[in-house]
Amino acid sequence: MSIKFSVVITTFNRPEYLKEALLGIKAQTIQPAEIIIIDDNSTCSYDEVLPLVDEMAASYRRQPVSCGANKARNIGVSLAQGDVVAFLDDDDIWLPNYLEKHSAMYSSGSQAVVCGFKQMGKETVEVINSDTEVTKSSLVRGNTYCGMSGFSAQRTLLKDHPFDESLNNGQDWDIYVRFFELKINFKNIPEAIFLYRFQNEDGIGAKVRKMKPSEIDKRLGSAIKHQDFLGNYWFNKRVSEQLLFSLKHKNEKLAWIKKSIQMAGVVATTMFFVNLLKRKVFKKPMSI
Repeated sequence: MSIKFSVVITTFNRPEYLKEALLGIKAQTIQPAEIIIIDDNSTCSYDEVLPLVDEMAASYRRQPVSCGANKARNIGVSLAQGDVVAFLDDDDIWLPNYLEKHSAMYSSGSQAVVCGFKQMGKETVEVINSDTEVTKSSLVRGNTYCGMSGFSAQRTLLKDHPFDESLNNGQDWDIYVRFFELKINFKNIPEAIFLYRFQNEDGIGAKVRKMKPSEIDKRLGSAIKHQDFLGNYWFNKRVSEQLLFSLKHKNEKLAWIKKSIQMAGVVATTMFFVNLLKRKVFKKPMSI
């Protein structure tokens, strides 16, 4: 069975990264049926990448007003015509066998797929969940699978269950939880088949470091939404991790710790630092 893939790429002010992402698609052993690029109202020129966009017969749509990544993805899904929509953030790159690996999963009955990845620039560092299907035991621990660049799903499923546009972050984990609760055939490929770019200057980590404790509520939307799914222990752990993420780079460190104790409790806050020490000792990566 031949699977027709629609690739939806969201981009904002990163034409040079978009070019790399497109070249990664061009190198795929299985080519997609279509490529849809949603530019979320970038303020810089994309002229340098447009010749490649044309060469690859990709559709480039620039939003008149910035609407956020989730809205951009939903727009991409609404335009897609393929059997499966595969998502790619502009700063990540698929390895050549990415679509081939995903295609094999759909040919065997999958409705949605996630996979592992390598750290771009340090390709020996791999983040791979050993599950062969998405499980609750992994989901309650956070996003232990991958970001949006490792996710694909049947187009009809995505149209019926779109991305939650109210969420400021955690949109990948949110849709994974929702798909799990729908009891669909949701598989994981326990292999690193794309390159994930860590610590962009305009990425989530950089933005969190500049936040104030009073601004944190907008980052807790996905955890609060799925509080019942998480249960008390995992909810408090997730909240504490969100509050104390990248603490060494933040101002008002004591205020952030107090906020964690207030919202997640003493136990969860203490365990954050215990686990942080363990990761340093055993060099175990955090969930993304």
